[in-house]
Amino acid sequence: MVLSRTSAATLASVCAVVAAGVGAGCTVEHPSASTPTTARGSPATAMPAPATTGPAPRANRGVLGIPLSGRGAHLKPPISPSYKPSSDNCQDRGLLDPGFTGKCVTAEAATGTVTGVVEEETAALPAGPGAASTSVQERDLVWHREGGRWALAEVHTFWNANGRATLLWSDDIRRDHDTELVFVTMTDETGFGSELDLVGGTGQVSLYRYLGVGFAVVPTAGRLVTYVPGSTEQEPADDGYYDQTLIGYSDGSWRVFSEQYVPGAAALAQHHGAFWDPEARPAW
Repeated sequence: MVLSRTSAATLASVCAVVAAGVGAGCTVEHPSASTPTTARGSPATAMPAPATTGPAPRANRGVLGIPLSGRGAHLKPPISPSYKPSSDNCQDRGLLDPGFTGKCVTAEAATGTVTGVVEEETAALPAGPGAASTSVQERDLVWHREGGRWALAEVHTFWNANGRATLLWSDDIRRDHDTELVFVTMTDETGFGSELDLVGGTGQVSLYRYLGVGFAVVPTAGRLVTYVPGSTEQEPADDGYYDQTLIGYSDGSWRVFSEQYVPGAAALAQHHGAFWDPEARPAW
């Protein structure tokens, strides 16, 4: 793979770039090397780190520098068009559907304005072996402003059995004054997510990341680090290790800048919730 001068320069700021491309000799000092800063109201987890029982698996160097996308996200374009007047907004809760309660937040960028909504409706489900008597229908929505109206751009509807609604923020991860929506689908484990989706001003998912029962942090401007425990889709791993992936934005795409496995204790030292950025604005 050949990288442009801009991309190579960006990668050089976080890892060694050799003449043959990005890969051999690529290393990065992971955030666990520094003292973690606890987010306001979000203390580091007390969850014990699993013990490592073998050497760390090899990192997948083949992913370094490749462009990432929203492919694989549960947020999908709606089957049929849906619109709401532009006068509806988060302040008056006008973007929440009747019979639902929830939260929302707006993100603005040069490419457009979007509002994310996470809403829930409680409904009774037939009792069955191992099933709760009630579950919650959740809708995760992205509304894109089109002139004098909001157009539904993305939707994910599902039965939420664990009682933990999707978390949602507006955040300028790239620190370029363009904010994006950050959706994190939660797991049964408090403070850990299964999926992270970024949605920009176009209303489309720009980045999807599988988290398993993991988390993500923004340790420095323009960088996103994900921690996925144990095995991933690419590499079977000892449960005592976390797949740590450093992601940055370069040449118009999110890209993998570095990937390695770190001991669970080092990973969990960076845990302040399913997603942490001190500059992120949570939905309300």
